[in-house]
Amino acid sequence: MDFTDYRQQLLQQRQGEIALWGLVRNFSQWFFDLLRNFVLVGGLKYFAEKSGSMVLFYLHEFALVVIFFYCLSYADQWYLNLFGFLENKRLAHGLNRTINFGIAAALFLVISWGASVIVAEISHAQI
Repeated sequence: MDFTDYRQQLLQQRQGEIALWGLVRNFSQWFFDLLRNFVLVGGLKYFAEKSGSMVLFYLHEFALVVIFFYCLSYADQWYLNLFGFLENKRLAHGLNRTINFGIAAALFLVISWGASVIVAEISHAQI
């Protein structure tokens, strides 16, 4: 019995499966990087408020700006094409970009709000 063909079939993956798992891996990497940065920004805000340090305050503000640009990278990495059905491709692209930037801005607002929640939770935990 020759198992060569069977073994080659076991080792092969369809192109769509590779693309799907690559997308899942990229999104997971992006999400956990974002989560780590989210916690760091909350920690910076907490220590800036507790210590009154202007250096930590400005570092926190700078970190928020960097996170905002990180969120904007969402719009280019996972471009949501909701209006691809429109005949006018220029209008479709403009609407898609607006939606994607809106998602990125919403993501940033959630992170900014979440930093305040982290500060409140850390303060509560130390009582």
